[in-house]
Amino acid sequence: MNSREYIIVGGGLQGGLIALALRHFRPQARVAVVERGPRPGGNHTWCFHANDVPVAAQPFVRQLVSAEWPSYRVCFPGFARTVQSRYAAISSDRFAGVLENSGCELLTNTDVVALDQHSVKLADGSEISASCVIDARGPTSAEPAIATGYQKFVGLEIETERPWPDTLPTVMDATVPQEDGYRFVYTLPFSAHRVLIEETHFADGPEVNKPLLSQRIVDYADAHNAGRFRVIREEYGVLPMPWAGGGAMVPETGSIPAGYAGGWFHPATGYSLPAAVRLSLAMANVPPQDARAAAKKLAQRLRSRQRFARFLNRLLFTLVKPDQRWQVFRRLYRAVPDATINRFYALDFGPLDAVRMVVGWPPPMALSRLIHRPETTPCPSPSH
Repeated sequence: MNSREYIIVGGGLQGGLIALALRHFRPQARVAVVERGPRPGGNHTWCFHANDVPVAAQPFVRQLVSAEWPSYRVCFPGFARTVQSRYAAISSDRFAGVLENSGCELLTNTDVVALDQHSVKLADGSEISASCVIDARGPTSAEPAIATGYQKFVGLEIETERPWPDTLPTVMDATVPQEDGYRFVYTLPFSAHRVLIEETHFADGPEVNKPLLSQRIVDYADAHNAGRFRVIREEYGVLPMPWAGGGAMVPETGSIPAGYAGGWFHPATGYSLPAAVRLSLAMANVPPQDARAAAKKLAQRLRSRQRFARFLNRLLFTLVKPDQRWQVFRRLYRAVPDATINRFYALDFGPLDAVRMVVGWPPPMALSRLIHRPETTPCPSPSH
């Protein structure tokens, strides 16, 4: 039975961030990452806002950034706004490369059949042990299929014949026709001729019609005069947006749950990096035998904010007509200052921020069954 200080099960964003934090703060620690796929990171693009990363985490997070922009845009019928916050993206290829060269022991193409507080049993019958075992597997078991909405998306990264008209990301373009919940298009222009376009829905059900959403992306690219293009990469996902429960929980015994399965995510946005990077810091700054206590302390500190985010989900999914949910987000971006929005995304907001977000919410029109949605117009492209 081999022994390490840490075994991290799951080589996605959460598992990789913990491993990199440990390599930075505890370089002598023996860290193993067990990943069922051929490489860590899978097939994803993770994004975050500048405030999402505490200063202490900058050294091990900055190396992961594959693209960055000085601000980002949102667009709704009759209203568009540029939010003054730096926005960054992490590609799964870059993430995998950094983790593979971090000095951690990587066990890829390896399935785990059981794990507990100090050991991990592999599918081949072997067992490895550690002072601290962390379960950072994906979101499939994060929430039961009750008391939750879903964020679901299909993304195509494309190379275009003509330059993409925007140089800034558009985090929400809700000028598109609304159906299957709150629908918006998300774009990340990595260069003049390379852009990731995601068709996203905040919906009541988890079903994803990939061919339909992919065709809508093609139509969106055509509407933006991209010309002929080729698809470089595809991705899709379904994430829970729960309104029940209290957030991250750490049991007294067993492996330490991390990532989505442990509740370490922002319930109202789907962004996982803010909570994941804070958990990584908390666990890397103590010896392995104290990692559980550090995680429990952080979970307690985040609990009220995660509960508030779940409360917002309850309002959104149970009170507002699906095709009118866009109005909630337009009101938020029209009424709330940049600093409050930045703190909200970072799970670092306070009581005054919470009040600002709910005063006048939801817009009365969003509740009415008589209202007709105003005619949509394309999201305008600013000059840069």
